[in-house]
Parts: sequence; C-alpha cells; structure tokens
Amino acid sequence: MFNNIELKWLYDAVMLEELRSFTLAAERRNISQSSFSRRIQALENAVGFEIFNRNSNPLQLSLQGRGFIVYVRNLLGDIEYQIGKLKGGEISKYRINITAAHSLSISLLPELISGFAENSDKVFNIESINVDEAVNNLKNGKSDFILSFFNEELMTSPFLHHKVLDARLYLVSGCTADGKPLYRLEHTPLPLMKYTNESYMGRQVNQLLEKDFRGRFTYFCLSSMSELLKRMVLDGHGVGWLPDYSIREELKEQKLCLLEPEQASIKMGVFIYRTYSRLNPSSERFWQYMRKRWTAI
Repeated sequence: MFNNIELKWLYDAVMLEELRSFTLAAERRNISQSSFSRRIQALENAVGFEIFNRNSNPLQLSLQGRGFIVYVRNLLGDIEYQIGKLKGGEISKYRINITAAHSLSISLLPELISGFAENSDKVFNIESINVDEAVNNLKNGKSDFILSFFNEELMTSPFLHHKVLDARLYLVSGCTADGKPLYRLEHTPLPLMKYTNESYMGRQVNQLLEKDFRGRFTYFCLSSMSELLKRMVLDGHGVGWLPDYSIREELKEQKLCLLEPEQASIKMGVFIYRTYSRLNPSSERFWQYMRKRWTAI
C-alpha cells in the first residue's frame, strides 16, 4: 500500500495543513485546485483514513491527521537533511518548533534552551502566543513542543509531558527608594494591574480574588502580557500578580516588594508538552535534554 505514496503528496499535505485552504495551497504548489484535491484524496486513500476534516470551516486536521502530519513534516525534514549531507553542500538544519506562553518565552525559555548546544544541526523556531492558542498548535500538529502551564487535556494520550519547574504568582508592589512597598494590602482598594479573563494567569488570579480578596482592588490596566503589567507595577501605577521567574532581579534589587507572599501567592506548574509522534532527530534529542536537565523538585 505505502509503495503507492508519492513524495509530492506529502509536501501537498504539509502545505494544506499550513494554509488550511485548498485554493491557497494549490496556488503555492503551482497546480490547479482540482489536481491538488485529487492528490490529497489519493494520499488519504493510500493511508486509509481522512487526514483533513472537510466539514469544518476553516479546514481542520482529523484526529488521525494530527499525528500523521507531525510524522510527515519530520520525515520530509529528515530526507532533506540526509540528502544535503550526501551531496556535501550546505546542510539544512532540523527545525525545533516550540510554541510558548508569552511570559515563559521572554523570561524562561532562553534559559531552558541555552544549554542545548552540543549539535549544530538545529535551529529553534519559537512562537510566542497565548496559552490556549499554544495548546491548539500542539493538538493540530503545528508545533513539536509547547512550553506552558498545567493543562489536563495534555496530560494523557496522545500527548507526553514533562514538568520543568514549580512556579508561583506573587502579588507585588513597586518600592520606594529605601526598599519599602509603595502600596500595602491594608490600604484598599488598591489599583490592580490585572490579566485578562481569557488568559491562563487571569483565570488563576480571578479564583483567588473571588475567594480571598473580593472588593480589595480597582482595575487600572488589563492585559494578557505579564511583561507589560510588570512595567506598570515598576512605574508605580499599582500592584499586580507576577510570576516568580520574571521578577527575580527586581526583587533582588528591591525594585519590587512581595505583598503577603503566603496568603496572596498562587502555585503554577510549568510543563513542556509534545505528541507521541516521532519527531526529527534534533527535536528528540531536545526532549531527552529537557527531561534530564530540567526537572521540577
């Protein structure tokens, strides 16, 4: 059965997954839409399942297609890499595709990947988006890995996970010149730099606000970007919950002060997720590196 699969069909499938449009993908592959559609259908007939769900708008991968497209993308990358080696010319590098939550990509990801430098056959392709989009990228085969927070859906098959660290959100205030907090919890209501309700951190903070701090704050600034909220707190506009990994230096330099760290902190697990599908050699080595080098205690 698999002897009948043509390599160009695999490139077609990857292009269609990227663009989610038969019209656009056919144009990019420089063939007519009818010919492109027949090639996708021929590939699906050869593998024995639908790769794409044509009833959805925009086009989506089927459940089997999600795993298949990861295999295909890495298979094609491996073929191109090995041919480059045999030709002795410039060798294409394996891409390690990582999608990360905004705060993690800025404050944590550079540290996590900095030690993975023993091979030069790789290039990191990193996209920083919100948590929910990152999860969808992994589920739809658009990322090899996502660096994100606890997600119950990704804790079971067909996904693998590894806990990188335990983090906390702390309520913080800017500091005076002598290191004292500009704001105190007893001086309510306090202006709060707040995460949007749709963001992961916003949902965590909302639960704590509802439980223990109802009526203690007024909202001054709303954003899904923790770095923006941190800047606002540093500039003295109010208080906010910020992740510990992003405020280490500011706490050390007494630019930020913790407010009621026992009562007002929120525990969060940081995980790296992937699918069971076999990745390219560099991505597999990166997964093993993350499992050995970064383990939450």
